[in-house]
Amino acid sequence: MAEARVPRRSLIAAALGLPFVAAGCSEDEKPQARPSTTTSTTTTTTTAPPRPRVSGKGLPADLLATMTTLYLGGSVAAASDQRKALAKRRLAKASLTVAGSTGTWKGTPIAVVTRGKDVTLLVRTSSKKWAVVGGWWPSLGVARVPRKTTRVLAIGSDARNHQRVEKCRADALQIIGVDNKGVGGIVGIPRDSYVSLSTGGTDKINAALVFGGAQGQVRTVERATGVPIDGYVMAGFKGFRGMVAAVGGIAYASKSSLRSVDGYQILRAGSNRLNSKLALGLARERKNLANGDFGRSANQGRLIRAGIATARAQGPARLPKYLTAMSPHLSTDLSVVEVLNLAAAIYLSPAATRTAVATGSVSMRGGQSVVLLGGAAGSLFRNIKDGRLA
Repeated sequence: MAEARVPRRSLIAAALGLPFVAAGCSEDEKPQARPSTTTSTTTTTTTAPPRPRVSGKGLPADLLATMTTLYLGGSVAAASDQRKALAKRRLAKASLTVAGSTGTWKGTPIAVVTRGKDVTLLVRTSSKKWAVVGGWWPSLGVARVPRKTTRVLAIGSDARNHQRVEKCRADALQIIGVDNKGVGGIVGIPRDSYVSLSTGGTDKINAALVFGGAQGQVRTVERATGVPIDGYVMAGFKGFRGMVAAVGGIAYASKSSLRSVDGYQILRAGSNRLNSKLALGLARERKNLANGDFGRSANQGRLIRAGIATARAQGPARLPKYLTAMSPHLSTDLSVVEVLNLAAAIYLSPAATRTAVATGSVSMRGGQSVVLLGGAAGSLFRNIKDGRLA
């Protein structure tokens, strides 16, 4: 509240008069009262209303300052496409409260802030300022900025604890398509698919990782499928187990039970909560499946879908916590902005993501059993090129 200012001279005069007021006069010497004329003045103090602001429990002050600008007015620090869209936003008129969390991806601070159905994705730049890099804001009349279709290759290396992830075979290969409506489909490629390698020669598709690293695996998949790959994410056994443990397990519904070839129970019919051991067992098991490598690839796709559903059930405000936990266990060529936007795409569509597996005939080549991808596989690859399975 603003206070009325009193002139300094008046304060001094009042202070000098205090002893006399306190002591008074003796009864023997009462002063003669003098007639005086007193003029009374009244000072009216006007209190300015507090400025509207955005508050949010547990969020840093500089992030809330950015959100105050976003919702209540001002120039928003944002990527160019986001800045253009937000320039047309309808501003809020009063203080409001948001929720969210912060985290890091490969050392870069990230944040997701929500309010009702609004979602704001932010990255802290090298200048130590929060910048809006994605999101959607129905309360402000701003939809999600259209993003290009992206196809990401998820690579599961069979590297054990002390092996180099990029120099072992890729026993899980899944193309994840993302369009402007969210995650549009997941297509599995059997590891035994017999194809031309980008490094030369013909072999099982999972050998491409050994001879050419992650980029060699990507180029081989592009050549074999005709699907342009925009980036990859990759983990070995240790990294996969670490991710599952970090997010607290994966909720997985199964129509049937499944035991590992090693003798332990992986799935029971109904609802399951897969810890790191069970999730890895499901991703690897094929000998106890009637359709072998095809069934394993199908289970890998279902496992990714279950992971998406598990994260989606927690809401976008917790996304930075998930990404922070996953960051040490994944290698990728995607930027932090791409990772944040791709991860947020899981919250756009409530429908279950469709999964499929490329099929073919089983044959022998060079003394080993291989899969020769057929016409149905080609049709499936053409289907996922636009990021969505029809």
